[in-house]
Amino acid sequence: MEQEARQNLSSREVVVLAEDYDALVAWYVEVLGFRVASRFDDGYRYTNLENENGLRIGVAPASEAGVLPGERAKNTVLLQIEVPDVQAFFARLRASGTAILFGPSRDETGAFWFGGFADSEGNPIWVVDENCP
Repeated sequence: MEQEARQNLSSREVVVLAEDYDALVAWYVEVLGFRVASRFDDGYRYTNLENENGLRIGVAPASEAGVLPGERAKNTVLLQIEVPDVQAFFARLRASGTAILFGPSRDETGAFWFGGFADSEGNPIWVVDENCP
């Protein structure tokens, strides 16, 4: 039974807990181009977001999850995404007024581009291109 449970693990969406739920959902839609796949408001609010590549993110109010967000820069879990052109992606982020945390830069070997930015609530997100191992 235990081995069967381990073999049946599969990925779902990453969930981001929001201080301002509606504003964070809007940011992911407007800045990163996600669409609202489904939205629930039956005593507990939750939005499933999805992009054209099948990347899924859930957004829920932190207060309804019993979480008090602290300093976002101290997050120990973060979202990492892959884009074909990190430099062009960062140009769009800058144009939208998004906070850039670092990069875009090439790794030490020059094999791939990477960088980091924050969503509208300061949650860090890392970006790499398809050449990242």
